[in-house]
Amino acid sequence: MTATFLSIGHFCYDVTREGFVLGGSAAYSAIAARNLGFHARVITSVGPNFNRRNPLLNGIEVYYKESPDTTIFENLYSGDGQRRQSILGLAARLIPTHIPNDCCDAEIVYLCPIADEVHPDWAHSFNGSLIGVTPQGWMRQCEGDSRVLAKRWSSAELILPYADALILSDEDLNTFPDELEKYIELTKIVVLTKGKQGAILYENGRVSHSCAYPAKEIDPTGAGDVFATAFLTKYYETQLPQEALNFANCAASFAVEGQHTSNIPTLNSIRSRLKPV
Repeated sequence: MTATFLSIGHFCYDVTREGFVLGGSAAYSAIAARNLGFHARVITSVGPNFNRRNPLLNGIEVYYKESPDTTIFENLYSGDGQRRQSILGLAARLIPTHIPNDCCDAEIVYLCPIADEVHPDWAHSFNGSLIGVTPQGWMRQCEGDSRVLAKRWSSAELILPYADALILSDEDLNTFPDELEKYIELTKIVVLTKGKQGAILYENGRVSHSCAYPAKEIDPTGAGDVFATAFLTKYYETQLPQEALNFANCAASFAVEGQHTSNIPTLNSIRSRLKPV
């Protein structure tokens, strides 16, 4: 039987020169999970302006909560890769009462908010699932001019004790680097991604590093979610964090080599580039 990978978070539209394109951690992770051979499901919230027939979502089972609006982000990158974000629309919040009965036994659950939309109670709403968390949406606040700024993750203590793995980037910690030690104390496994410098694994007091794979970067958007999905699926299969870390670095190297979701890899693609640990 194919294992289920359940993503919880908003689908969104990202503003580009070509118009609106599908974005959001839930979208990137679900596409990645599907491409890796998992049964991909999503619990999300969108407005009437969202295209539910987008062919990028083929093969993904989506549970939609109706909302007056769809979350819309505008991402602008500087020459050194730093991102400035604005939020132009916001869909409804997701709470555990929205969970369909047939999602309660998902083998892997990925809590991936992008705009503080995932209620903390989701973290303890599953029995026996591998729970993965990316916190960027809980670490964002919106100013009056729609610009997205960093904030401290106030609900971390309510979520991380129930999580099996926290995956976050050094960009997430730019404003509050002191928070990392708290996250490590609260969580079984913490993975800190560092772009071209690879990733650091914190587990049971041990620290290990995994190198990034060489890649010709075109668009980094969503690469962190492809990394997280690859890590969680491989860890689910092997229970070997270092092997999962290597697999995730390989998967992310593909994701940055195309625009938007265009280069999210398949399992065969990763195997063609994967190096032994």
